[in-house]
Amino acid sequence: MKPNYELKPAMKKLGIEQLRSHQIKPIQSLKDGKDTIVIAGTGSGKSIIYQIPGLLQKEKLTIVVEPILALIYNQVQFLLEHGVKADYLDHFRTKRDIQKIYDQIQQKKLTFLYVTPERLQSKEFREVLEHTRIHMLVIDECHCMTEWGYTFREAYLQIGNFLDRLPDRPVICACSATLTEQNLAEIKHLLNMENAKVYQSDLKRENLILLKKDVTQKEKKLEKRLEKRFDAVRKCIDKYHKKGSVVIYALTTGYVDALYHYLNDWYPDQVVRYHAQMQPQSLRHGMELDFLRGERKIMVATSAFGMGIDVPDIELVLHFNTPLGLTDYIQQIGRGGRDQKTRCTCVLFYEENGDDAQIVRSFEKRAKDESRKAAAIIKDNYEQMQAFIHSTDCMMREVLAYQGQIEEKTCKCCTCCARKRRGG
Repeated sequence: MKPNYELKPAMKKLGIEQLRSHQIKPIQSLKDGKDTIVIAGTGSGKSIIYQIPGLLQKEKLTIVVEPILALIYNQVQFLLEHGVKADYLDHFRTKRDIQKIYDQIQQKKLTFLYVTPERLQSKEFREVLEHTRIHMLVIDECHCMTEWGYTFREAYLQIGNFLDRLPDRPVICACSATLTEQNLAEIKHLLNMENAKVYQSDLKRENLILLKKDVTQKEKKLEKRLEKRFDAVRKCIDKYHKKGSVVIYALTTGYVDALYHYLNDWYPDQVVRYHAQMQPQSLRHGMELDFLRGERKIMVATSAFGMGIDVPDIELVLHFNTPLGLTDYIQQIGRGGRDQKTRCTCVLFYEENGDDAQIVRSFEKRAKDESRKAAAIIKDNYEQMQAFIHSTDCMMREVLAYQGQIEEKTCKCCTCCARKRRGG
């Protein structure tokens, strides 16, 4: 199916010579004004799917809801570089900046506005939109509605109420690389989507090599166990890091800081870190930019650094701790090899000492103080992750099955496939 000729001006504006086959039908669906859900792999160009229809309605506003500020800045910068009228609202904008954006909205001079879900709850923001025709509302990384909405970002659960308050209902687009059947049905319900069209492309990533490594230690003291785990991180970097970039994920800010200082001794001027507690914020932002520009090659981070981060040459994604769930794991390994050429090794550490489980229990306890459902979600997700770790089936096939894609063939190169080849 070839793209409609009407799409050509928008494609040219965005610097796109040819659309990928999986992009054409959802673009046409949105262009025709139909609510649309897009499930496509990381690095597959999901943003283009809603940006082209949004550009075709350039005098009407498209609002894009993103989970993290880094993703907002990245998307807006791309659009501005291509001469598209785009802007964003965050808590760093001055009152003067915000008023200027509101004026542009009312004068129909803005095509794309990027916000977090919390902004939709602002009374002032809603009042501005009462007299504005919104063409489309995009919920990017929409799995956050069910993954985060019941735990620490309730604003995600209120997006449906925001839509109900609008004078005219816009077209709804929801995008993600990780949606289970259950979450898909719930997102449709939360957004009151009307006969939504669902498009799912092939989620298999041939250039990702999935490995899992048991880092259980006989040492009785946690400090000694961590020393050996730190050494295992260094050995992985030495083995798999060539010329590209490396991302190391840890569950806590304390582990991120400790890993950063440890690795900085071994790889001077190459290591940066990222977590929400870093102060001042300019330091965190500066380190993030150093990594995004390729000036430093090793990033140590919590899950706060992840979705949508587009560094093309990541060749190693390492999980120092077991992730909180398969959705987190899939999103994070999806940072690897986004140029579709770089071969990325994804190493998952796990252990039987109970160190990671203790961290998760602390998260559960904290969540339980707010909501029993939130604690139950954290527990269920972690148990699902444990089942994945201890499964003997092909890791890639299990990842795809979780996302609703049945794959008959094994990847032949993950840890489980390698063990079967060796007869282990």
